[in-house]
Amino acid sequence: MAAIEPRCIDWNIVTAGETEEEKMLNAKYAISIARKLGAIIFLVWDDIPSVNYKMMLIFVAELYDVKTEKYKPSQ
Repeated sequence: MAAIEPRCIDWNIVTAGETEEEKMLNAKYAISIARKLGAIIFLVWDDIPSVNYKMMLIFVAELYDVKTEKYKPSQ
């Protein structure tokens, strides 16, 4: 998401992800940032730390779509 908008992530909020609570907070923050970028979210926070591959693929594909829409050449 930092590749789409470098200023969108506050790195002071991101934790190391060593405990279950830190993983939960990071996942919720990732979803929050994706929403702020305009992504449509189909997964829940628990899909990220449990690595639900299908939902993660949809999440990344939606972020890719947001990026391509943002940098679409004007016609």
